[in-house]
This record gives sequence, structure tokens and C-alpha cells, in this order.
Amino acid sequence: MTERLDGLPGDPGPTLRDIYAALTEAEQTAFAAHLLGETSADWLASTLRRFGHDVSASTIRTYRRTYRQQGV
Repeated sequence: MTERLDGLPGDPGPTLRDIYAALTEAEQTAFAAHLLGETSADWLASTLRRFGHDVSASTIRTYRRTYRQQGV
């Protein structure tokens, strides 16, 4: 995934939307690729927290599950 998204697909909820909005375009592209890909939710949450974005691995898993159940 290398194209820039106008926002995250599906319904990411306020925490993930806020994180995405706070990132630069290059960071958004990398974030979306990890969020929608196979990156461990624990690793991604930990990495985001290190850079000041408070999110739980559970939030990431819930978004992924909901997004995939929507058949997107």
C-alpha cells in the first residue's frame, strides 16, 4: 500500500482517526500499511505510544476485526 488515503477506511473510531490526522503524509502512509497489514497490534501500539500516541493493542485489533468483517 503506497497510495495516500484521505482517511482510514471503515470506522476507525476517534483514537485512530486522531492519530492518523496528527501524522505527516509519509507517516500516514506507513501507519495505514501497518494498521491494515499483518503488523502485530502489540508492536504497533507500543511504537505509537513511544511517539506520544496513546492507543491500545485492543483498539487496533477491534478496528481490524470490524474492518475485515465489513468485507472490505
